[in-house]
Amino acid sequence: MKWLAQLHQDWMAARKRRVTASVQPFRRDWEQLLEDAGIKSAEDQQAALREAQRMPKLRLLPRKRNPRYIDKILIPLESEAWLHAQFGSQPGAASQQQALEIVQTWAAKTHPLLPELWQGLCQRLESAFTIPRVLEPFRWLEVTRVNDLLSLLFQITSREWPAGTLIRDASTQLGHDSKHLEEQQSFLERALEALFERETPLEALGIQTSNSTLHYCGPLVLHFEDHVKPVDLRFESTLSAAELERATHITTSAERLLTVENRKTTFLQLAHADEARSTLIVATSFPTQAVKLLLQKLPSGLPHHHFGDTDPSGWDILRRLREIRGNPVHPFHMAWRHSAASAPLTRRDLQIIDRLLADSCMSDCRTALHAMKNSGMKGDFEQESLGRPSLSAWPFYEALGCG
Repeated sequence: MKWLAQLHQDWMAARKRRVTASVQPFRRDWEQLLEDAGIKSAEDQQAALREAQRMPKLRLLPRKRNPRYIDKILIPLESEAWLHAQFGSQPGAASQQQALEIVQTWAAKTHPLLPELWQGLCQRLESAFTIPRVLEPFRWLEVTRVNDLLSLLFQITSREWPAGTLIRDASTQLGHDSKHLEEQQSFLERALEALFERETPLEALGIQTSNSTLHYCGPLVLHFEDHVKPVDLRFESTLSAAELERATHITTSAERLLTVENRKTTFLQLAHADEARSTLIVATSFPTQAVKLLLQKLPSGLPHHHFGDTDPSGWDILRRLREIRGNPVHPFHMAWRHSAASAPLTRRDLQIIDRLLADSCMSDCRTALHAMKNSGMKGDFEQESLGRPSLSAWPFYEALGCG
C-alpha cells in the first residue's frame, strides 16, 4: 500500500527525533497524502480509501461541510506501536536507548593504544546522545551505523601502521574487503577527528590514500614536462595529489611558506589577512600525500614556517614536517602557554613528548616540551586562542613577533 508507506514516512519524519512521548495524534491531509504517494487516478484513490476504511487502527476524518469526502487521516497515539510493527521501525526513545547502550559497550573496552582518548570519545558520545544530539559522524538515530563506525575506529587505531601502508592493504589486514576503507574514508576521518579532537587524516596513522587534496592560498606554478600551469586563486584553493604527482617541480613567487594546522579557522583567517600575497599558506595537520608532494617539489631554499597547536600532537606534526622537508621548518608562534583550565597530559601525550625530546631534530623545541611535561598539562595549546591576525601582512600578529 503506497499510501500507507507514505503515511509512515511522513509520520517518522515528524516523530523519529522525539524521545519523549507524543501528546497529540498525527494528522495528514488525505488528498495530499495520495498525491505524495503517486496515487492519482480516481480508481486508485477509491481503492486506497477502501483499504484505509478496513484499518481500524487508523481514523478517517470527513470534511465538515461535505462528509462524503475525506479531509484527514489520523494516527491515534494508541496505534503508533502498531504502525511501527508494520514497517519494522521504532520510536526515537528506543533508538536513543540502543545508541547509548552501544556506546556504553564500547566504553567498557580497553583501547590498547589510546585508552584515555577512547574513554573521552565515549563520554562525549554518551553526553551527546543523552540530550539527544548528533556528534558527527555518529548519529544516534542510526543505531547500527554507530556500532559499525565505533568498531572500525577501534580496529584501525588499535595498531601501529607502518608509514606508507596502502589503504587497500590496511583494509584487508583488518578483515574487510580491499575497498572498504576507501568507501568509509570520509566517515572514518571525521570519526578520527572526534577521537583526537583535531583534523586527523588516515595518513596521520600511516595509511596512504589515493584521493588526498592540498588546501592552500597563494601563488603557485606547477611545471609539467610539456607545459606550465599557474594556479593563483584568491583565498582557499585546492589541488589533488594526482595533479601534484604529475608536476616535475613547483615554484612560487611568495617569499616564504607557512603551513597551518587548523584549516577550518586559522588557515582561512590568515588567507584573508595576507593582502600582500607574500606568503604561500598551506593547511596541514599530519601531512597528507598531497602536502608531502608539495614540500618535496618546492624550491629547497624557500623559508618554511609552521603554525601549529602546542599540545604533544601539534609538536609531533612539526617534527613530521621537518622530516619530510629535509630543510629547517621554523615554529611560528608556537610556545607552551599555561592555562588553569587545561586538560592533563594523557599516557599517550607523555609518550609523544618523550619521543620528541629524544629526537635531535627537535632540540630547539625542548624548552617548550619540558615546560609542558613538567606542568603535567597540555596548556593553552590551540591556535585559535591567539585570536584573529592583527596585521594584513607577515608576521600577521603584531604583539607576538615572528615566533
